[in-house]
Amino acid sequence: MTFLVALIAGIIIVFGIIIGTQNGNTLVTFYLLKWKFEDTSLTLLLIESLLLGIVVAVIIAGINQIKLRLQMRSLTSENRELENEIKALKSMPFEETEEETEEEKSEECSG
Repeated sequence: MTFLVALIAGIIIVFGIIIGTQNGNTLVTFYLLKWKFEDTSLTLLLIESLLLGIVVAVIIAGINQIKLRLQMRSLTSENRELENEIKALKSMPFEETEEETEEEKSEECSG
């Protein structure tokens, strides 16, 4: 599945570069916040936008990966604690005490 997504993304990027290079001699005016860039090559602008998008996506994916690893670490430690508790409960002897058997007998007689 990951390979398919990467393949489709690669095809889209290649088509974008092809379209951008065919319009390479086109000069545009580009506004970035309060700055104005006149007579900028459209190809250069497309490539820079692509690279900026990739950098932003990698940063967001990295932050998400760190969050997932921290969550996985906490869940693993919680799972280990619960497994130890289950092992401790399994190793406990199962014995009826005299008080429990007397209570059960009195409940059976009255019930």
